[in-house]
Amino acid sequence: FCHPTAERNRRTPLPLLEQKEKRRKEAMDPGWLLLFILLVAEGASLSILVFPMPSNTIRGMVINFFSKTWARSNVLRYLTFFLLLLNVVYFASSMSSIWGVEAFDLQTCEAKLDYFRHERNSYITGFGLFLFVVLQRIVQIQTQLHDARDDVKASKKK
Repeated sequence: FCHPTAERNRRTPLPLLEQKEKRRKEAMDPGWLLLFILLVAEGASLSILVFPMPSNTIRGMVINFFSKTWARSNVLRYLTFFLLLLNVVYFASSMSSIWGVEAFDLQTCEAKLDYFRHERNSYITGFGLFLFVVLQRIVQIQTQLHDARDDVKASKKK
């Protein structure tokens, strides 16, 4: 376990100026906050779409809500595509930081922490991009399922 300053921190607290500087360095980049919100929204939407639906009517209402909201709201589409572009840029940045690192480069705690941070960020951005594609496909599949069940009901009534 890697704590180079753990002994120092137990003996003497950090001066106030160093504490403020440390907090400023630890502040989250607003881009990462936006990407996290997008990831949570994608996960929640996907969860709603894959839950078992009690009836085809409810499935139709859910699908219509997602489809019509996406089709009608230009702001939502542009914001989503902007966030996806930001996601791609952050993914490329994280992967370029990870790509050339060798085991002997990770000798210090700071190097290991940076490597872990870039690795974590690449997972977050990669999952965000993957969930967007999965979400689009699930909407298509659920729409096809809804239409097929409507066709079966219509053929049974005849």
